[in-house]
Order: sequence, then structure tokens, then C-alpha cells
Amino acid sequence: MNQLSQRIPFKGSGEGDEIDPNTILDEQQQEAVISDLRKQNEAFTKKYLLIVQALIGVSSIFQFLVLSGNPLLTIFPTNSDGASLPLPIILIFLTLYIHGNLALLFFSDEIRKTLNWEGAPAPLPIELIYSLAAVPPTLSLFLGKPWQTTAWWSITLIMVFVTQNIRSNIQASNDGIAELEKMKYRAPGA
Repeated sequence: MNQLSQRIPFKGSGEGDEIDPNTILDEQQQEAVISDLRKQNEAFTKKYLLIVQALIGVSSIFQFLVLSGNPLLTIFPTNSDGASLPLPIILIFLTLYIHGNLALLFFSDEIRKTLNWEGAPAPLPIELIYSLAAVPPTLSLFLGKPWQTTAWWSITLIMVFVTQNIRSNIQASNDGIAELEKMKYRAPGA
């Protein structure tokens, strides 16, 4: 009977929250670590969502305010007369529609609650949003327009790329927390 090992309680190192990878955590310690990570994840998610909201809002307002023309052509003038794309109003409405879909992609629940609109449309798939956002810059390239025009119409495509990356980062963080919760183990006496 003297061969039984004695239980040694967990002792913190006192140098912060660093945990030795070889340390076996009991259920409460595991839950504390996961809870801390969950709080950090929620804080980062809120920051990401605030950034996305600001990006979509500023970009939408900017697109709407410059209905009269391409602001890059005023900053970097060109010698060619036909610098604008045909039917720019339709393309601006397309970009505003894409911005609306990006907002739905991130904030569909909030939009439904705020507007009290249960039948709100679902956002388009991200692949279709990419395809729609690529129409104006591709048209600009095919028509041989100056780089200023192509760059201006590429802003929406860049917005889709940035917001999709933020969305995938948020999803990866949430998946990581879920995987960590699945890895919980029972360690009685640890």
C-alpha cells in the first residue's frame, strides 16, 4: 500500500498564465482556459465586426457620393476622353447591391431584428458575390480603359476579398474554440 502515489496539487508558476504543455489540467482548469479563450475570441470577433461594418458603410457611402464620376480621374487625370465605363449608374447600383449582400452576410440577424423583417432575403453565396464584383473591372479591362478606371471599379472586388477573409478568420476562431471544447478530458485527481 505504500506504493500509491501521493496527489500533488496544481501549483502556478507565478509568472503569468503560461501553462506547461506537459501539465495535466483538471476539469475546472480546462474550463477556465477555454473560458478565457472564448472571451478573447468574442472580443476579437466584435472588433472584426466593427471593422467590417465601418468598411462596408464607408465604401457604400463613398460609392453613392461619387455618382458623378471616378474620383481617381480627378486625382490622376488622363488624356483619353472615354475614361468612364458605359452605363456607370447601373454599375454603381450593382456595387451598392454587393455591399448590401456583404452586410447581409455578416449582419443578417441584426438586420432582421432591427427592421422586424422575418422574410428578409438570404445573402448571395460568396462565389456569386465575387463574380458580380468582378464584372466592372473586367469590363474596364476589356474596353481598354485607363488604369484609374479599372482601379476604381476594383475597389468593390477588394472589399469582397477583405470581408470574406475576415469572415473566414472569425469562422476559424469559432471552430478552434469548438474543437478545443471537444478535446476536454477527465483527469480526476490532477
